[in-house]
Amino acid sequence: MLMRFFSRLLLAVSITATGALSAAADTSRDDGLEETRTLAFRNLQRIVQDEERMMERARLPDGEYDVERVREGFQRLVSRYEAFLGDNPEYAPGYVAYGLMLDRAGETRIASAMFLRANQLDPNIPVVKNQLGNYMVEEGRPVNALPYYLAAIELEPEEPLYHYQLGNLLAEFRREFLEAEAYEAGVLDRSLQEAFRKASELGGEEIGYAYRYAESYYDVDDPDWSEALAAWSALENRLRPGVERQTVFLQKANIHILAGNPARAAELLEDVTAPVLRGNRDRLRERLE
Repeated sequence: MLMRFFSRLLLAVSITATGALSAAADTSRDDGLEETRTLAFRNLQRIVQDEERMMERARLPDGEYDVERVREGFQRLVSRYEAFLGDNPEYAPGYVAYGLMLDRAGETRIASAMFLRANQLDPNIPVVKNQLGNYMVEEGRPVNALPYYLAAIELEPEEPLYHYQLGNLLAEFRREFLEAEAYEAGVLDRSLQEAFRKASELGGEEIGYAYRYAESYYDVDDPDWSEALAAWSALENRLRPGVERQTVFLQKANIHILAGNPARAAELLEDVTAPVLRGNRDRLRERLE
């Protein structure tokens, strides 16, 4: 089965490189501090690169990580980041990179303090807005996360992750947003689907974004099942024959059942032959019966 959510750890790896270092490059402008900031950028770059090399060395053949090796590596990096920030206390990208590392290590509360400090120093770093939104969600305040996710999108509208985060926020906490009267139901449904659609468009070869967009038709009150079928069919064309495509057959069969077209659903279920999908197929057949 395709995953609904991406790996937190792998996502943080890419954000560290593209977020912290891009932020550093963007703030290294000629304002009388160019030489100092260039040196800070290079020093930060070395720490981030060493962090990524450490993670790569700790990766096991099955794709998991050697936890002990990662823990020891993080301990060494904490000292380096602390020393860097001691030398560069006003340099926002340093707090971004350190916060992302702490977040990967599960130290979310300390990480959030780093992101808040970065946000004070520079309110225009999209990855900081995204991470602060994540922290609000983890603290059980999803409505407060919304402005941060929207700000991330405004600052970097071509980043699919930020649209995806917004869609997930609205889908997972739909009730909370309606109770807070932050959205009307119809507007919320359109907004979450638009967020997932945009993530899918911008996501390139990343199948997970397209999968979540197709899945979003289950999240709304009044889904257009013909559009849902089109979304699943578009995804089907990008998948390999076998289990991946047959997973889509199950989704399309389910939609045909919901839309009142049991004959087409039965036809699709005939094409689901993978043993790992047999249980799902049989449950849909029971609904047909």
